Amino acid sequence: MSLICFPRNHRLITKAEFKNIFDKSHKVNQRYLLALFKPNQKPYARLGLVIGKKVANSAVARNRIKRVIRESFRLTQDKLSGLDIIVIGRHQCDTLNKMELRKGIDRLWENLQTFYRTCSS
Repeated sequence: MSLICFPRNHRLITKAEFKNIFDKSHKVNQRYLLALFKPNQKPYARLGLVIGKKVANSAVARNRIKRVIRESFRLTQDKLSGLDIIVIGRHQCDTLNKMELRKGIDRLWENLQTFYRTCSS
């Protein structure tokens, strides 16, 4: 079994990287999550997360949401290669349990792949 990891170079970190995607990107919606994405020139996908205090007031809830999203991305990143993605948590995202949140993010990845294939061809 190979180890699938989430190294630092697969993360969006700097303000400039986030701004670049916020300025010109495509959107994919899901009830509690929004994904902005843009093609990159790399052989791998990169992920950035925005989970604000208005979405989940406690740091524990925000970190739980981020953990679930990162875990799902880590397992799906090979299907999303060549994209920079920002996932934004929406209102009431913190009310979901771990399984509901995981189903939602997996649906978001599927929608993103479908949308990217249709707009790139």
